[in-house]
Amino acid sequence: MAAGYARRPMRWLAKAALQRGLGALPQGERLNYVFQRRVLRSLPAGDPALRRKFARAVQHLGVYREHGPDVAAADACFYEFGAGWDLAIPLAYAMLGVGRQVLVDIRPSARIELVNDSIASFERLRDELGAEAGQELRPLGGPVSTLEELGSRFGITYLAPRDARDTGLPAASIEFVSSTDTCEHIPEADLAAIFRECHRLLRPRGAFSCRIDLQDHYSYFDPSLSRYNFLRFSDSSWRLVNSPLHFQNRLRSPDYLRLVREAGFELVVERPSGPSEEGLAELKALPLAPRFRDYSAEELGVTVLSFVARRPV
Repeated sequence: MAAGYARRPMRWLAKAALQRGLGALPQGERLNYVFQRRVLRSLPAGDPALRRKFARAVQHLGVYREHGPDVAAADACFYEFGAGWDLAIPLAYAMLGVGRQVLVDIRPSARIELVNDSIASFERLRDELGAEAGQELRPLGGPVSTLEELGSRFGITYLAPRDARDTGLPAASIEFVSSTDTCEHIPEADLAAIFRECHRLLRPRGAFSCRIDLQDHYSYFDPSLSRYNFLRFSDSSWRLVNSPLHFQNRLRSPDYLRLVREAGFELVVERPSGPSEEGLAELKALPLAPRFRDYSAEELGVTVLSFVARRPV
């Protein structure tokens, strides 16, 4: 290990060890939620994060209008795997006029209190967000009592637990798939199966819009870390700290694009962000694990990958 890295604080290791321990417990998901909310106070997300999520929904909807089938969003069915705790992006879609949505999650992660916080915050910010989106937004109204109420109120069907690799949903029943900062938390073999299932679910000319954060997520918690810190570790070493509650697959941009093509999609947009000059310097100073030495610095250094894929006719 390089000396500069050996001297750095190990705050991220403490968090990783705690989350790995929680992940081994029967109620680990619930305990992790309490930890995030009561100890780290990272939940609810707050207005800046909700504004970012709304902006992501606007971007995805723009992709649908440009690359999706000739079906109005109000008449379309959108699909998302791994929708998270607060369902902010599906609620943003509802505000933007999307008619129907199907959400699946391997665990019942959505929390009614966080969903209601998203509803209340979006309502408070509705005029501001409508000006940003350039359209009048649908009012969301008051809180929901149950997650089942999302269906009658907003056209959102929440299915959890449900395996995104094999949803049991009808083939060619979806116009649009979107995913935001989720794929990086799914093991490669599972992600390949999920992409194949998305291809099955999409109607011909249906579109898939995806945003993936390729940075080491512990660097958000521990600012002493490089955004590429996890590239130092062999697979065996990384398994020791990689919690199922905060799993990071460490795939790089070419890996994701390969999986998309192998699933049968036609890639129509590839939009990598990074690396910056600063990022290239970080990579040069980093003692890379052998697994990552065959990638170019430009491939390793991509921090965010956005792509649009389509199911061919």
